[in-house]
Amino acid sequence: LKESKGTKSTTHQTAMSVKPIREHHGMAILQKWLPEYSGGKHTIPSAGALISPDVLNNASGETWDTILQANAWLKEGKLVAKPDQLIKRRGKAGLICINKTFDECKQWVL
Repeated sequence: LKESKGTKSTTHQTAMSVKPIREHHGMAILQKWLPEYSGGKHTIPSAGALISPDVLNNASGETWDTILQANAWLKEGKLVAKPDQLIKRRGKAGLICINKTFDECKQWVL
C-alpha cells in the first residue's frame, strides 16, 4: 500500500514474478493443467518437440535421428520451427519457419 504525495489517495502495488519461461514449457504446462482447471471445457491439442543446441554437438548423444525416434509424428505433416528464446518480433526478423517438412525445418535450423 502506497500513499501518493500531496493526495489522500492510496494505490496498491502488486509485485509479479519476472522469471523467463520457455514457450515449449509454457505450452506443456497449459496442456497439462488447463483441462483440469476448466472442468474439461478447454484443451490445447498441440504437439511440440524441443530441439536443444546439443543436436549440433556430435559428442552429446542427441541427434536428429534420436529426435525422430522419440517424436515419430514429426514426419507426418507440416511443421513450424522457431527459436524458443525470449526474442520479440521473431516473424519480422525471419526467425520463424512455417508449413515445412521435418527435413526443411532441419535445414533451416542448420
